[in-house]
Amino acid sequence: MAAFMRLPGHDTPNMNLDWNDVLHFVTLARHQTLSAAAEALGVQHSTVSRRIARLEKSLGLRLFHRMGKRHWLTEDGQRIHEHACELYKDMQGLQRLAHEQATHVGDVVVSAPPVILRHGLMPHLPAFRHGRIRLVLQGSADLSDLHGRQADIALRLVRPSQNDLVVQRLRSICFGFFAHPGYLKRTARQRRAFLMLSTVNPQQAWAKQLIGEADILLCCNDFELIRQAARQRMGIGFLPHLCVQPDDGLVPVAVNGRSPEVLEESLYLVMHEDVRHSPRVRAVADFLVSVLAA
Repeated sequence: MAAFMRLPGHDTPNMNLDWNDVLHFVTLARHQTLSAAAEALGVQHSTVSRRIARLEKSLGLRLFHRMGKRHWLTEDGQRIHEHACELYKDMQGLQRLAHEQATHVGDVVVSAPPVILRHGLMPHLPAFRHGRIRLVLQGSADLSDLHGRQADIALRLVRPSQNDLVVQRLRSICFGFFAHPGYLKRTARQRRAFLMLSTVNPQQAWAKQLIGEADILLCCNDFELIRQAARQRMGIGFLPHLCVQPDDGLVPVAVNGRSPEVLEESLYLVMHEDVRHSPRVRAVADFLVSVLAA
């Protein structure tokens, strides 16, 4: 049976080992001199000597024979060295993994109606500063994105009722009718046409109730197309106020009265309960709240 040579006065070793002591031990065993090991580690040779002495004290074993400037492994040192090299490889692997995790760029998917992404979020994106997060923006109004894990965060104009979703109200989004003054001037009131959504949602239902049987010239699923058509003096467009820009030349229109009708809806930030504590998702959610909440 192999015997370990214990240092005098250290019958009971202290096994509270320091990883850095093991690192210095493996490096000295490879380079054999204190100066060469110190150069490899980027430390003073006295540091290497002190680390080796502390490891020998912790183990209660003599690990090296000192012959001049050379350090040769003792029989005990050779046995310890085998295990230390395995530990060294494991620690290198752990450090690489930690570095990869620290520098890894992770995706956070944000799903929202295109008009909210384009006119609500995009103006604020230059302020987003998280080097380890890559934002993925999806134009969608479907809450199934969250339950199907196709999105981490959703911005929605309808408050969801599912119990496994975390919901926070952000702000009001107003809707109304807009047209170019040139169109209103040249088109008699009874002959005016409307530019409407083709999708089924509460906003569209409100708009259709207001216009009644009036002529609908264009239906589409994108407010941006409605805005462009209104700018081209094609008709009266149903639009969110936030997407109407000053240089569009559009003005609010009253459909059934003297004052332009306004529908006020709430914009909600929605997350699935399972992802709300993810640091990356939380960082993006906090950013969205900071730029969209009113």
